Amino acid sequence: MEELTSALRHDLRTPLNHVIGYGEMLLEALAEDDAPNGPGVEALREIVARSREQVRLLQSARGIEDARAALRDERTLNDLYIVSGTLASRYGDDVAKMRQAAERIASFANGGAGPANERAAEPAASAAAGAGSRGTILAADDNPQNRELLKRMLERQGYSVTTAANGEECLRLIAAQRFDLVLLDVIMPGLSGFDVLNRIRTSEQWRNIPVIVVSALDESSAAIRCIEMGAEDYLPKPFDPVLLKARIGATLEKKHLRDQEMRYARELEQALEELQRAQDKLVVQEKMASLGALTAGIAHELKNPLNFITNFAALAREAAGELQKELEKSEPDRGEIGYLAGTIAGNVGRIEEHGKRADRIVRGMLLHSRGQAGTRELSDINALVDEALNLAYHGIRARDHSFNVNIRRELQPGLPAIPVRAEDISRVLLNILNNAFYAMQEKRKTAPPGYAPELLAQTTHQEDSIAITIEDNGNGVPAAIQKKIFDPFFTTKPAGSGTGLGLSISFDIVRAHEGSLSVESEPGQFARFRIVLPRV
Repeated sequence: MEELTSALRHDLRTPLNHVIGYGEMLLEALAEDDAPNGPGVEALREIVARSREQVRLLQSARGIEDARAALRDERTLNDLYIVSGTLASRYGDDVAKMRQAAERIASFANGGAGPANERAAEPAASAAAGAGSRGTILAADDNPQNRELLKRMLERQGYSVTTAANGEECLRLIAAQRFDLVLLDVIMPGLSGFDVLNRIRTSEQWRNIPVIVVSALDESSAAIRCIEMGAEDYLPKPFDPVLLKARIGATLEKKHLRDQEMRYARELEQALEELQRAQDKLVVQEKMASLGALTAGIAHELKNPLNFITNFAALAREAAGELQKELEKSEPDRGEIGYLAGTIAGNVGRIEEHGKRADRIVRGMLLHSRGQAGTRELSDINALVDEALNLAYHGIRARDHSFNVNIRRELQPGLPAIPVRAEDISRVLLNILNNAFYAMQEKRKTAPPGYAPELLAQTTHQEDSIAITIEDNGNGVPAAIQKKIFDPFFTTKPAGSGTGLGLSISFDIVRAHEGSLSVESEPGQFARFRIVLPRV
């Protein structure tokens, strides 16, 4: 017995699907229109019932002749004459499509060639989702009448339907817009349904789109393969519209639940991250509160000796001045004694100056620990930068006499004075400069011969702000660390070499001035800190 091939069975089931599909849609339309049960309606019911029986008989056919016998039924064409006569005035297009499909079946049953599956030459039109759509569905099938049937049936159920004529178009549409469900044929030119299903399931972006395979292939192996590849369901053609509606509804409900679970999971993850950040912030606040109390105590204790230093330095300066005057009266040519007296007066003046500066710093520490802002005064930014450069450089030289650095001062002349808390901005500059000198000092230990430490201090006048740039050619800041560099207590220095508070406090000071502090770096090459302060 000649075996019936899978391709022939597929092609025979396609026109049967058209007869059944259009017939059931017509019956639904007639029911909605409250059409009476005349001869045309009864004939239509008979056609659908006989066509479903033919599908069952075709399934068990084992050869060409068995298939012809299963499909041989001249009553269908006769009944279509009755249907056409009573329904043509309103449903003529659908009845004509049913008749074309029935004629292809009859031709094969009477000895003709098998009905070839019609291919679509034109791209399928897309349907935009309406406001009241129950969901967006993409139906991919190479047969234009199959696509039309699916589209019309699903739109009657409230879905927004887009159709694709082949696998390539199906993937293009998935990439271009969002779909809640894909209905996929298996036998298509170019990319098959198996290929499309594999692309969807292996894509990180698309893998959560549910796929129902609707195919005229009736072999169980095809259904098993599709399910194993990740399809939600497999329906053979011609499909039962009630069953299709139920399967689509169940699949979309599962997708809705999965989407909801993923949404809840994302929300939970965000909540956990926010909780972690809040906990970290509380820990930092507790540390900062403890540090503030400690700072306040230390600053308070330092004020007394600082007062003695500045007061007695002032007295010593006055006494040195009186000594010089007396020497000039009694001994105009003072010689060495006069030189020493002048030196003492100059040194005592410097002690007084820096004692006063230390007192301002201590007062700033007390204000910071109490959460008070202090007073802003018009200040010369170039002078603050120059002073900080001198202090930081002499500080590093005092600890390491062998360390030398080329300092490039590019301070733009004529900068307008801006209102800042000078002690706080000086503190920021010293923190950044000390870090820069430390980075270059560390790089010098491992750098090849010829490495020359170099630091750039630059100020520029912008439209509504003044920018301060400090750049060193040390080891730089790795990208992973740049995100943490302004966090409290974060430091890359060895234990005992830093508290991890310098840049954090600097960031807070600049932000309190309504400015910004940022860092750019190329690891192993340079680190560039940029402070921007508003003019008003």
